[in-house]
Amino acid sequence: MPETNLNNNFNKDKKKKKIQYSLLTIVLIICIIELFVSSMQNINKNINFVSKIKGLENKRDEEYDKNRQLKSEIENFNSEQILESIARNNLKMAGQNEILIIINKPKTIDNDEELKVNNKMKHKKNRK
Repeated sequence: MPETNLNNNFNKDKKKKKIQYSLLTIVLIICIIELFVSSMQNINKNINFVSKIKGLENKRDEEYDKNRQLKSEIENFNSEQILESIARNNLKMAGQNEILIIINKPKTIDNDEELKVNNKMKHKKNRK
């Protein structure tokens, strides 16, 4: 009898250890899966940040180019030829020994505006 008792106790201890090892294995598998998922998320974030950095660097370079172009336009704007062309074209001015001729074109009325005017005149005649 004592031998069966010992056998039973040994079997119970063996079952307890199996259950403990099984639970420990499950916990370890869950930890490994969590570690894998979090590392994949970090890699994905890293890739996104790198692409955003590249995009911002490209935008920065475009803005630098635009800034250089604007600076060169400012330098060119101060030249005498540019000032003369602005005065001639926009301000309707003439240089020395030049005659300025301005041709006024008659104002054209759109078809829609013409129809509106005609309709108003018809309504006025109908009211009388």
